[in-house]
Amino acid sequence: MAKWGARWPLTARRMGSRGLLSDLALRKPTKQSSTFAIHTAEYAVDGNYGTDLINNECTHTNMNDINPWWMVDLQTVCLLTSIRILNRGQDSSGIDSLNQLRDVTVTVWLTKSTVNIVYGFFAGPGTLSQVVIIDCPTIPEGRFVKISKTTEYLTLCEVDVFGLAV
Repeated sequence: MAKWGARWPLTARRMGSRGLLSDLALRKPTKQSSTFAIHTAEYAVDGNYGTDLINNECTHTNMNDINPWWMVDLQTVCLLTSIRILNRGQDSSGIDSLNQLRDVTVTVWLTKSTVNIVYGFFAGPGTLSQVVIIDCPTIPEGRFVKISKTTEYLTLCEVDVFGLAV
């Protein structure tokens, strides 16, 4: 299993006097619009940073899902500073997944009944095993984080949400 270690810029991981921010999404409840085979939503927050869909258990919505989404419930309201998405890499099966991470919108909201706030957008296309960092200088409050697209299926190998619980 690969480790992130020093790949993250230290300035993006620090906030206030409490030191390094932890991943607020790690092992939290997740959902997705559909599931392809065994590639369930919780794989994006399992702490496994491998990028092989089959060997490292990434998420994957159904191939015919044309409005796919993935969501995590942080279980408490948080001030969010950045969201990091790990793109799928080269599979052991040899499938080229280079263009799958594109036109991705990240939204956040406080409760299921409130209006969501667009946190960021990644036009892509992503590169194999790319880490996409979406920072938000306004540091919005949110409990739910959703990643969605309006084209083809969605595959995520890991999603980290950084910030502080309110």
